[in-house]
This record gives sequence, structure tokens and C-alpha cells, in this order.
Amino acid sequence: MWVKILLLFFVFSFLFRTDDAFNQDLGRHIKLGEIIIQTKQIPKTNLTSYTYPDFPFINTHWLFEVLTYFFSQNGILPILLTLKLAILLISVGLILKLSPPGDAFILVTTAFIFINLLGNRSSLRPEIFSFLFTACTLYILEEFLKKPTKLIYSLPLIQLIWINTHIYFFVGLMLQSIFFLHKRLRILILIFGLSVLASLINPNGIAGLLYPLTVNKNYGYTIVENQTIFLLESIGFRSPDFIYAKVAFGIVIFSLLIPFLRKQFLIKNILLSLSGVGLALLNVRSFPYLFFLSFPAVLQNFGVVKSNIFTKTITLIMAVILIFEGFSYLSGDYYRKTDSSNQVGLKLIENGKGAMDFVLTNKLPQPIFNNFDIGSYITYRGYPKYKTFVDGRPEAYPKEFFQDTYIPMQYDYNKFKIEEQKWGFKTIIFSHTDQTPWAKTFLQSIVLDKNWKIVYIDDFMLILIKADAMDNLAPINLSGLSPNSFQFSNHVQYLRLGYFLLITQNAPAGERFLVRGGI
Repeated sequence: MWVKILLLFFVFSFLFRTDDAFNQDLGRHIKLGEIIIQTKQIPKTNLTSYTYPDFPFINTHWLFEVLTYFFSQNGILPILLTLKLAILLISVGLILKLSPPGDAFILVTTAFIFINLLGNRSSLRPEIFSFLFTACTLYILEEFLKKPTKLIYSLPLIQLIWINTHIYFFVGLMLQSIFFLHKRLRILILIFGLSVLASLINPNGIAGLLYPLTVNKNYGYTIVENQTIFLLESIGFRSPDFIYAKVAFGIVIFSLLIPFLRKQFLIKNILLSLSGVGLALLNVRSFPYLFFLSFPAVLQNFGVVKSNIFTKTITLIMAVILIFEGFSYLSGDYYRKTDSSNQVGLKLIENGKGAMDFVLTNKLPQPIFNNFDIGSYITYRGYPKYKTFVDGRPEAYPKEFFQDTYIPMQYDYNKFKIEEQKWGFKTIIFSHTDQTPWAKTFLQSIVLDKNWKIVYIDDFMLILIKADAMDNLAPINLSGLSPNSFQFSNHVQYLRLGYFLLITQNAPAGERFLVRGGI
């Protein structure tokens, strides 16, 4: 029991931090929740963008959007962070509860690896409900195998909520299939059938049920979280999660050998082990399923290891490591040492707030050109007055839009000028922390164009307007920027602005910010 409590403390320590969900999709989720409540219907087209407002879009997380809008409207959005923390702790707790009793050694040594894969997928996003529903479904099915429980009848209801909350609802049906193959009981096939029928109760019916199979067919934009670990490594992308994932793969494979040697293998554990590995190999966003699917099976595969002085020593060492790392997170030392922008405490960070305050206060002209990363926040603050050129949903635009327009116009500035003339851009709102090669190339060109003047900059955002659009806003000279003109709360913010100045050939100014940031 003490090991499980210690592991939950460790999970709490790295979850008790600031949340950057507004840098991703949270803003758009809130705005769409508002639209759903006000119109009493779920939008089926990309109405928040002026480029392709009629393009069909399947919304698999509308229930999450209604929830976030409700909390934002009542001024209690920060409470959602507490709810998120509770959801993730409950999810982890349910999985830990499935571990065989009395084996602290295997639990603490393997859990440390698998649990570390949860850290980078803990933002306030719809997927946290998939973690919860996965843990609930697996726990109910495991308990049903031990002793028939009426909780089994809750699975169709869970599935109904799940399909309207997050696209990973298919994991629930997959789990039910695995347990039916393991134990061919009529009640399990009945529950599975009811769950499938419940899954059809979504805004798009059969198309919504099959959406996980079709969503990637229209993807014209590469998102890091949707790529495989091997592809990302091949292009130089590095992350500590990759190491944990590879070790977890090895543990899963090794654990599968033990039942075969003992001739006591269970089809359920084999399929659960491989399901988590399969999802994690499919894309890096699925790393947490190594914990939620593979980890419980790994523990059962290993069984109980006989206690001795060696296992007791290793268990004690791992406990000390967990305590040390936990307090490193809670004290903020980890974030300072790793140059992370995260801070201790439950707080939502809006890195685009200053820029959008500027846009709205000065009533900057339209239409706007913006980059992929910041589109959702612009929608949150600006819609319906400001519609975006693009936002963070590749599936909500034709794939040709990204392949033939959005990416090429940033790589080739002549193509940008053609699109500028076509759309009549008046304002550019751009997050200069965009790490794509095309964004860097575009930023290097746009800051040199005398037809555009920079009117706002901070550690995250850049705003330009047409030089002849507004005379009352003075242009900003990048080469003359000084860190003394900014009051950032984190050294990483000075570093971000410094790096932007370096890539735009403003080295002396960039070096001043890097020095202020501690480099």
C-alpha cells in the first residue's frame, strides 16, 4: 500500500504545475462550447476560419467544449485544473489498484518508467477523459472477472459519454473485445453490443463511430504528437519520453516471455500488453497507453517476485528516487534546471493574451494572417469579429490547403506576396516560438519587408500591420530592443525572445536577452 501512495505522490508532484493548454486548443474548445450553447447545435463546418468556412468537420469532443465553456462563463475556469488533477490521479489510482498485492519490488521499479510517460500529456485537453474512461473500463472488466459485478452495465453509458468527449473512445470497445476473447461470456458480448449502439449516439452517427479510421486521410499538416517515435528521431527531435518509452517497450517484451516459460500465459494479458505498445508505436501522443493498457498486464505477467535482501534494497532505492524527484518538481528546481517555462501551481497560462489584448484594444484591421499554433487562441479571444487564416485542426481544412498554400507561402516569400494580394492581409498575428522550418524562414523575410511594420512583440507573439493601414501605431525597431523594457517572470521568456532576435539577424539585441536569461 505504501508504494501505491508514494507513486500517487510522485504523479501529483509533476501534475501540480502551470498548464499551457491555451497554447494548444483550449481557447477554441471554449469558443465552440459557447457556440453550441447559444445555437443549440453542434457545428459541422469550419465556421471560425474565413479561408474554408464551409469545410465539413467532425467534432468528437463537443461535450468537453460545453464543459469548459460552462466553467469559463462562471468565472471558475481555474477550478477545471483541480478537476483535471483529480481525474488524472483517479485514473492512475485505478490502474495501481489492479496491481497484484504484496509485490512492492516489481511495482515500484516498473511504475517509475511507465508513469513518467504521463507528464507531457497532462494538459487540460479532452484526452484526460480518455485516460479516465480507459482506467474505469479496464478496472470494471478486471473486477468482473474476479466476481460478477453490476458495474459491468455501466460500460455502455461510459462509451456514450466517451464518444462525445474524445476520439480515443475506440479504446473502450477494444478493451471489451479483448476481455470477450479471453472469457467468452454472453454478458460480455451483450455489453459490447450495447456499447456499440451507444457509440452511434453522436452528432455524426456511423461516421462519428468510424472517424478514428478516417481522420488521418485528410491530414495535410504534420503535427509532432501524431508522428512515430522513430520518424521524430530521424529528423533530430529529442525527448526524455523517448527513452522511457523504449525502456517500457523492453519491459513489456520481457514480461511476455515469462508466461510462456511458465506455460501460464493469458490471452488477455498478451493482448493488453501489445495494445499499449501498438498505440505508442503508432504515435507519440499515445505514450500514456503504455501505462493505462500495457502496465497492468506487465505486472500480472511478472507475478509476485520472492522478497529478499536484493529486492528490498532496490525497492528502498527507488522509493528514495521517487521522493527526491517529487520534491524537485514541487520546489520548482526541476523546471529551473531544465529551462522549462512551467512553474509550480495550478494556473492556466495564456501566452497569447498580451498580443490579443493589443489587437482588440487597437482594433487592428482585417483580414489577418496567422500561423497554425496560435489560431485557436485567436478564435477564443477574437471570434466572431476576427476569423482565422488557419487554426490547430488539420482535419478541418483540405489537405491541399496546407500542402499547396500554407507551407509553401512561408518557405517562398514570393508566394506569400501572391497570397497577400489574393486575401488582402492587413494584420499578421504570429507566435514566433513556432519551431517549423517554414515559420523560421517566413519570420526572417517578413521582418525585412518595408510594407509591413512591427507594432507588438513579446516573448511569444509578434504582430505586424500593413505600413499604410494605421498611422497611429509606431513601428518597433527589433535591433533596439532591450531586456530592461520587459518585465518577464521567467528566465525562459527572455531566452525565447533572444532566440527570435538571433534568427532575424538582430544578434546584438538577441545576445542581450540571452544574457539576461542566464546564457
